[in-house]
Amino acid sequence: MKTIAILGSTGSIGTQSLDVAARKGYKVDALAAGRNVKLAEEQLRRFAPRYFAMGDEKAAKELKIAAADTDTEI
Repeated sequence: MKTIAILGSTGSIGTQSLDVAARKGYKVDALAAGRNVKLAEEQLRRFAPRYFAMGDEKAAKELKIAAADTDTEI
């Protein structure tokens, strides 16, 4: 199984890359996004990465609260 990290996961290329990863059965180990907390949380819950980084500090805090019930490190 391939393990990947995707930077810019909430952008158009990032979302397409995640679609491919899902079809191919790749393990997504890390994701990074800018400010889109809603989509970031959806991706976090779908792919369960070990790590998720947000480029915006406020967004990171919001995601950390929203995903407190998961094992993902933000």
